[in-house]
Amino acid sequence: MDDKSKKAIEIKNLNKTFKIDNGELTVLKDIDLSVKDGEFLSIVGSSGCGKSTLLRMIVGLDTDYSGGILSYENPIQGPAVDRGMIFQESRLFPWLTVEKNIAFGLSKKVSNSEKKELVHEQLELVGLSNFAKAYPDQLSGGMKQRISIARALINKPKILLLDEPFGALDAMTRINMQQEILKIWEKEKTTMILVTHDIDEAVYLGNRVVVLSSRPGRIKKIVPVELSRPRDRSGYDFTYIKGEIYDEFFTKVENPFSYNI
Repeated sequence: MDDKSKKAIEIKNLNKTFKIDNGELTVLKDIDLSVKDGEFLSIVGSSGCGKSTLLRMIVGLDTDYSGGILSYENPIQGPAVDRGMIFQESRLFPWLTVEKNIAFGLSKKVSNSEKKELVHEQLELVGLSNFAKAYPDQLSGGMKQRISIARALINKPKILLLDEPFGALDAMTRINMQQEILKIWEKEKTTMILVTHDIDEAVYLGNRVVVLSSRPGRIKKIVPVELSRPRDRSGYDFTYIKGEIYDEFFTKVENPFSYNI
């Protein structure tokens, strides 16, 4: 099988229910989805539709569901080094330096010389080589998220899951971080799955955008984004695709300023 046709993730008839005091709450229903090897997939949906829950199941943090999730044809039964995850908060250890935060997730079997080389490689990748000895409270929000990305990539995962990773950043830093993650994706060829509330971000980054309905989350539509990179956010095609996704959430009003007098 050609590498480009490999399925990094295959989700089959996935359903997720939470136990609550007065019964059960269905969060995700009848999810069928395939993600190609090397693809950048965006997932959008309203709050509470199960987007983050879906990522937790793909990374292996939540295994209580019906249906199946395969990673390169193997059933996901728990966390593994071939799947990394970045959260909205940087989740760095404040008492550790940047280089030690990055190295934290490495196996104890890795030699000190190899560890040093891997950390240096990741610092170079995220452009923070000069901050190896700094502590998290000495870094900006964007720099902290770069460290989180480096820590998630140090084990060379095949799949990187991003759960609203830029949601807490200011607008300009967020745009810069979107460009940084694209550079990493293009260089490392890592399969990436992004959950976001930001439709502009989803279209700018994704090869496809999966639109989930409100709870229980179902796949309403999958929108291909067949635009060359770098993408022009102000261009007609970009705006058209954004509008196509907005239409899944909001009812069109043909003439909002017309009145019957």
